[in-house]
Amino acid sequence: MKKYVLILVSISLLLILSACSSSKTGSKQSDDALEAFIKIVKSDPSKKGFHAPLKHWGFKLDDDKFEWTKDTSANKIDFAMVMSAKPFLDAGLDPKKLNDSNYVFKPKGIESGMKTPDLLIHPFNLNDKKQTAQGSKDSFRRLLKEDINLVKYHKGMKHYRLLLNDGFEVQWTEKLGLTNADMVFIIEANPLIDAGLDTSKLDGTGWIFKKAEKDEMGNHPNRLVKIYDLKKSSN
Repeated sequence: MKKYVLILVSISLLLILSACSSSKTGSKQSDDALEAFIKIVKSDPSKKGFHAPLKHWGFKLDDDKFEWTKDTSANKIDFAMVMSAKPFLDAGLDPKKLNDSNYVFKPKGIESGMKTPDLLIHPFNLNDKKQTAQGSKDSFRRLLKEDINLVKYHKGMKHYRLLLNDGFEVQWTEKLGLTNADMVFIIEANPLIDAGLDTSKLDGTGWIFKKAEKDEMGNHPNRLVKIYDLKKSSN
């Protein structure tokens, strides 16, 4: 009898250990990235919203927004970097000359009864599988679980990097308060330059032009970078 009890206890312990050690996304790196991102969202819940027609969650960053879907089968945009187009238009961008699938220009209009400004969007399609997610965290978790290679960790910057096609990244800090760069948008500059953008006229907009280079993270094309200080923007 004691033998059977010991066996049952051993099985129970194995099940508990297995549950405790199981990954939420498929890798510890992505698990840690998920938890860090959710802490950022929870730091200011007023910035989080849900767009029912698109089935998108969104987190507001100044005049911009980062979005992620709750259902990858809903449309072809599973992640989206949504940016105010005004800085780019003021710096010479001609949307009619923008011929690149990585960018969508959405002119100002009215959506769900609210006025929307001119927007520049970088869409990213992960897949078209049907998903049923419960809430913003579960939605984000499911997306990371679909491809564990989406997330990389930069030890020096203590940032997680969400790779959304070559030249496009969304970064977020490991812990709020480490630096003023709580979140970062990185977008490819060449398609915008080819469409008339004069990067020298972006001074004061928050967007910084960085030339193509190679570093410990790999090869980078000409790109534009914008840093979001969430502590400052919440004051």
